[in-house]
Amino acid sequence: MPDAADRHGQAWGIAWMSASGKGLMLASLGAVLLSIDTLLLRLIHGDPFQMAFARGLLMLLAGVVVTLFRHGSGWRTVARGWAARAVIVCYGLSSVTFVLSAMMTNISNMLTLIATAPLWAALGAGVFFKDWPPRRTWIACACALLGVVTVVWPSFSTRAAIGAGDALALATALLMAGALLLSRRSRGDLALAPAFGGLLAAVVLLPFIPPVAFPDCTRMLLMALEGAIVVPLALGMIAASARVLPAPQVGLFLLIETVLGPFWIWAFLGETPTRFAIIGGSVVVVSLAAHGAFALRAARKLARAARC
Repeated sequence: MPDAADRHGQAWGIAWMSASGKGLMLASLGAVLLSIDTLLLRLIHGDPFQMAFARGLLMLLAGVVVTLFRHGSGWRTVARGWAARAVIVCYGLSSVTFVLSAMMTNISNMLTLIATAPLWAALGAGVFFKDWPPRRTWIACACALLGVVTVVWPSFSTRAAIGAGDALALATALLMAGALLLSRRSRGDLALAPAFGGLLAAVVLLPFIPPVAFPDCTRMLLMALEGAIVVPLALGMIAASARVLPAPQVGLFLLIETVLGPFWIWAFLGETPTRFAIIGGSVVVVSLAAHGAFALRAARKLARAARC
């Protein structure tokens, strides 16, 4: 009989892979998809509170549709347990802080600060749950963050202090780390947690949004793509991967957004990446690839030992 991880993987149509392989694939796809989020926000370029509010409602709409399709009358089991509800709160608040940060600070600075999520997740796993990550995860975190710092060094070298936008980016990293930590202790269907977090984000922002002014058709389509498809699907994959992988390991995949985010902006908006971005991005990719390879090898060894 398949275990919980295998049943969760079957729901995504990847039952032929091992639990670790499913988690790695979902985390990778989710992080790559999430990397276009900043590009879409830049293309929409609206009022930050209004954008975050619309994003939350669209995430909720997408979640309701998927929930009814997958669960029917049993949709109430999606947010079962305190841990699942806490994950929803983390995703909802991080949705707000992410959008506000993107509108208030340099994109490279924002993505770099969010890239500290693996370190916070690793520390949290040890401090709160006595689940200290293996040495390879610490090494991968250090190498990947070195690459991230290389990417944004030109921006940081001209900054004198951390502003409100940077503080919001750091809050986003802490909230993402909290969501990853709590995901492994949840019994709910966390693939839909970001969508329910969208409702929380909309409720929190309701008193702050300006009078509604409908944007043009192109911006409305971009908002629908970002809020109803890209973000719920990407965060849903990441949340699902956190059910079978340690939080620090999942957090490492968030670094992909730090590398690909500036790349998409260069490809579509013509902002040329610096040599620092190319060098640092290569370091991040190599660190993630090496860590994933070692993690899979360790999982296979444990599986063989368990069968013996």
